[in-house]
Amino acid sequence: YEDVLRVFNRPEDFSSDRFRKLDSDYTSERPDVKAVGKVLGDWLVFRDPPDHTRLRALLQRSFTPRQLEKNRERVQSTIDDLLDRALERREFDFIADFAFPLPAMVIALLLGAPAEDIDALKSWSDRLASYLGGASDGRDNFAEARDGVERLVEYFTALLGEKRREPRDDLMSLMLRAEHDGDKLTPDEVVSNCVLLLFAGHETTTNLLGNGLYHLLHNPEQREILRRDRRATPDAVEELLRYDGPVPATAKVAARELEWHDRTIRKGQMVIPFIASANRDPRQFDAPDELDLGRRPGRHLGFGFGIHFCLGAPLARLEAQLAFDSLLRRAPELSLAEEPRWKPMIFLRGLESLSLRV
Repeated sequence: YEDVLRVFNRPEDFSSDRFRKLDSDYTSERPDVKAVGKVLGDWLVFRDPPDHTRLRALLQRSFTPRQLEKNRERVQSTIDDLLDRALERREFDFIADFAFPLPAMVIALLLGAPAEDIDALKSWSDRLASYLGGASDGRDNFAEARDGVERLVEYFTALLGEKRREPRDDLMSLMLRAEHDGDKLTPDEVVSNCVLLLFAGHETTTNLLGNGLYHLLHNPEQREILRRDRRATPDAVEELLRYDGPVPATAKVAARELEWHDRTIRKGQMVIPFIASANRDPRQFDAPDELDLGRRPGRHLGFGFGIHFCLGAPLARLEAQLAFDSLLRRAPELSLAEEPRWKPMIFLRGLESLSLRV
């Protein structure tokens, strides 16, 4: 835990800019890789200060508590509609029928994308997921990722033109208007970070919901605590993030030569802090391998830490709290129809499907 925290707390030593600062042992001249890196290099999560400081200040204005609270009813009504359809069938796939469409619909609508475009956006985003997730099944995912990124950029560039002509009360319009110390986002930065918000806004929350429900089903006494006391939901979401969060690891780059536990890390080498390991450190958490919804949340690292603490954490928490509360209230007798398969990825942790019986 302390090692991972140290990496997150020292951006001057551990850069997030893997697209510009990796040494030649890790980089690729493949056109597909370069094309993906060109767009992702503008993402907030892959920038260092002072660029990160400027981008974060501008994007943060689209994620104020007031802005999120305005969307509480929209999130709840989306949850209710999805549950109405899923629970009618008595057997359903929680990922395909609920955990994916909920955050995808919420983030797309928040960005100002029409609801009828969500399936296409999901398809393009999925092509990027195997690349960013570190797919471990041997596939060549760079060409797929390039195709997905280029289509998303094309889509959001066209949408940006519409927002310029007719600004609305959505995140994309807010990004266009946002100003900090006389500075504004460039059109490329708006488009790139819309791709980031779409991808991160649904992929990770889908996995939080799927992983969380899977473990609640395997721990019925903990699920009952949550079902009986709705006030326990916020702390329960934090414990689920600690226990089996959607982002088990991330990648940094050594910004200078460092000595670490009697090892030398060279400038430009990749460093992989494992969040999942930090969140199970017995020096930080008592009985870390037990799911305990009564645990005081503590400082889990499920949303990262320091300057790169997840910008969308309040939205993810809101969606998860409302989703688990609604699900356990309306379907207390849920059970697994079959054991699921996990996605073969290193940097994203989630289920391919979760078949449930009511």
